[in-house]
Amino acid sequence: MKIIHIVGNRPQFIKLALLNKALQTKNTSNIILHTGQHFDKNMSDIFFDELEIPLPDYTLDINSMLHNEMIGKMLTGIDEILAKENPVCAVVYGDTNTTLAGAIAAKKRNIPIAHIEAGVRTMDESMPEETNRYITDRISALNFCCTDNNVENLKKEGFFSGAINSIVHNCGDLMLDAVLCFKDIALTRAKLPGTINLEKPFVLTTIHRAENTENIVSLQNIIAALNNINQHTPVVFPTHPKTKALIKKNAIPVSFTMLDALGYLDSLALTQKSTAVITDSGGLCRESFFFKKPTMVLMQNPFWPEIFTYGNCVQARSETKEIIAKYQMLSSTNKTFRTDVFGNGKAAEDISNVISSAF
Repeated sequence: MKIIHIVGNRPQFIKLALLNKALQTKNTSNIILHTGQHFDKNMSDIFFDELEIPLPDYTLDINSMLHNEMIGKMLTGIDEILAKENPVCAVVYGDTNTTLAGAIAAKKRNIPIAHIEAGVRTMDESMPEETNRYITDRISALNFCCTDNNVENLKKEGFFSGAINSIVHNCGDLMLDAVLCFKDIALTRAKLPGTINLEKPFVLTTIHRAENTENIVSLQNIIAALNNINQHTPVVFPTHPKTKALIKKNAIPVSFTMLDALGYLDSLALTQKSTAVITDSGGLCRESFFFKKPTMVLMQNPFWPEIFTYGNCVQARSETKEIIAKYQMLSSTNKTFRTDVFGNGKAAEDISNVISSAF
């Protein structure tokens, strides 16, 4: 049974590591196609090294383009590989341009699609990711949800009415599997700069989303708030290459510690040792939730309502005063976390069982 995994960014590599390993026990042949959407060494190669993922069978090197151009080139490149390999199933992950291009290319060749992390909704259709989610869910044969809320989103869209030929499963979150699998390894293998002391309080921050970076005023507001927080608790900021370039281009003053983008193990070590997390990352906000860290999500329409309902997490707009005020509130609040809303840490096993049974 030949399965192709179509990936392109760091959260997808993490999920691939767990599912690829689980599928190997099912007598499957796993083909890995890397579109190249994330291409920097610390955004790509290091994940394959650290997580012991086999090197990609195919790499398209498609990146740094406008959305439609990128998706178009990906469609063409992926289609050629699908024609050559003729897999029984194409697995796509999350909500990126890679996800959408992989799903459409597979659908056009009548190759069944398995979508990992289905049913996520922000109800903000101006977000490119929202379009990618809608379309990928709709054309997938198997939709694997992380939470009951994701399943409910699909129910509202008619997925259980018989009108849509898709089977929906709540198998939990592969990101939780990864945290449980790698958290101890991360602490022993982390290679952080000597200036980072994991035993002293610090706030971990990442910012990369377009709503916070393409609007320079928003980015300036966030940096100003982080500079203020840094006066009391050191801020550690692993920086996405795009964000780093914008900070430099616009000469935004920074008084906290900026690092280059980190590999998964370094990031996981920082997350579990942090005092709090401020981020616009859908992956990091869940990882910090799993480690029961106070978390602020800088998005107008966050992806994961579960973390706000079942943990000490708040949402804030990209406004300096609001970020500072909500951080102070967050750091003085003590709430119980319920991480089981994302499953039991056996998502990879469950997903692999469903895929192997289906095909």
